[in-house]
Amino acid sequence: MPSKLVKAIIDNAVIISAVESKQIVNKAVKIHGLSPVAAVALGRALTMAALMGKELKNKRDYLSATINGDGPLGKITVCADGEGHVKGDVINPSCPTVLKADGTLDVGSAVGKNGSITVVKDIGLKQPYVGMSKLINGEIAGDFAYYYAKSEQQPCGITLGVGLNNKSCKSAGGVFVQVMPDCPSELLSKIETIMYAMDEMSYQFDGSTAKEVISRFFGEFNPVFTEETDVVYKCDCSKRKIDGIVKSLGADEAYGIVDEMGFIEIKCHFCGKKYTYDKTAVDKIFGNEI
Repeated sequence: MPSKLVKAIIDNAVIISAVESKQIVNKAVKIHGLSPVAAVALGRALTMAALMGKELKNKRDYLSATINGDGPLGKITVCADGEGHVKGDVINPSCPTVLKADGTLDVGSAVGKNGSITVVKDIGLKQPYVGMSKLINGEIAGDFAYYYAKSEQQPCGITLGVGLNNKSCKSAGGVFVQVMPDCPSELLSKIETIMYAMDEMSYQFDGSTAKEVISRFFGEFNPVFTEETDVVYKCDCSKRKIDGIVKSLGADEAYGIVDEMGFIEIKCHFCGKKYTYDKTAVDKIFGNEI
C-alpha cells in the first residue's frame, strides 16, 4: 500500500500536511540495509521530503535536501518531485546505534549537531532556488523547522517519527504545520500548544492514517480536508542518465577503466541498481562503434 499524504486547512489561516510514511521507510531500509539509527534518521528525512514535495506546484518540479552533520552517520540526501516520488541515501547506512540515557535512539549524535541543511529547488526558473541553514540538534524535525524560519521566512511547526520493530519500520509519519501571516494570535497560540505536545510521532501513526492523526490533534478546529495523495519511494535513475555519467568521465578515463577492469560498473546510490558497460557499450557512448 502506498503511503498517504493529506492536507487540511483551518480558518484559511493554518495549513496542515500529514503523511503516513511506513512504506517509504521500509523501502529505504530494504535498499540500503540500514542500521536502526540510520533507519530512523533517513526515515525522518524522507518523511520530510514527502511533505516538502507536496509544496511543489508542478509535477516536474524537483527538490533535494542535504543534511550534512559532523556525526558518524555522514551526509543524508533526500529528493522529492511534484508527483509524490521520494528517494534518499545516507553515507554510512551501517552507522552504530547509540542510545540516550532514556534508552531511545540518539539520532542527534549520529547526524551531528554541527553542520548544515541545504535545499535546492528546481521549479522551472532560469536558476534553481538554493537555501541553507545550520543544524540545531541533528534530530531532523527541529533542523527543518529552523531552516524554514531562517531561509524561507516561513514560520512553521514540524514533527517527525519513525518506530522500528527489529530491522523493519512498524510505523512512521510526520506533520507539517504552516501558519499564514494573518493568522489570529489566539489560534496561533493554541496551534503552538498542540505542536509542543506532539512528541513520539511514530506512535501516533501506529495503526492510524494521516487523516486520523490530523483529526486527533486538530479536530476541535474543524479542519477542512483539501486533498489526499499517494507518496512512494521511487528512483528516477535511467540508462540515459547513467550514460551521461560515463560520458562525463571522458573517453581516456572510460577506456582506461575498461582496459583495467574489463567493464565499468556504476551503482545508483538511491535504489542500488547496477549499470554495466563493456567496451562495446563504451564505444556507443563515445561514437567509436565500428
